[in-house]
Amino acid sequence: MSATNGRAHGRDATTTMSGPPPTAKGMPATRYSVEGVKVLVAALEVPFDPSQIEWRVMNTTKNRQPVRGQVIPYADQRAYTDRLNALFTPAGWTRRYAIHTCANFERSKDQKIVSKVLVTCELTIFGLGSHSATGEEWADDDNAGTSAEAQAFKRACCCFGLGRYLYYFTGTWVDLKNSSANGRVGDAGRLVRPSSPPGDG
Repeated sequence: MSATNGRAHGRDATTTMSGPPPTAKGMPATRYSVEGVKVLVAALEVPFDPSQIEWRVMNTTKNRQPVRGQVIPYADQRAYTDRLNALFTPAGWTRRYAIHTCANFERSKDQKIVSKVLVTCELTIFGLGSHSATGEEWADDDNAGTSAEAQAFKRACCCFGLGRYLYYFTGTWVDLKNSSANGRVGDAGRLVRPSSPPGDG
């Protein structure tokens, strides 16, 4: 059994768990009132500090100078774990991963025959409940497992309200003169501050 909040181990076609599911006997007896739950959910829904927001290029213009890209905001999963630790302590929540690989199939963008790494993350906050979500990445990506795990974890957090507001942003077009090779944009955060869903004032 791995430590609380441990990462999944292994990258094969079988299901791999970071530990057995927590039992009622082994779980802390934390219980919150209805008002307490509302307060905690509101705290989970608070937007991340702008310094924790990064930007990823999703689309680019072609045959046009300067090159422009459509960027969306995201936060590293460490921002999510920091929020959970601050609200519940490291002992107040846990996560489990199940890792699978799917059969090979043709990828439309380049016609290569590849498989996908599929990860399911079950996030449990003691006293609030559990939510599960999935993540995926092409298996020929060197960081496929890490990327799929992070995606699944952040999607599970979103079920509790943490980071959900980031899904309201459809993209902002910016010049890519300061973009890096990995598709990140350094100064786009000065153009749009993702602090609330569009239309919320």
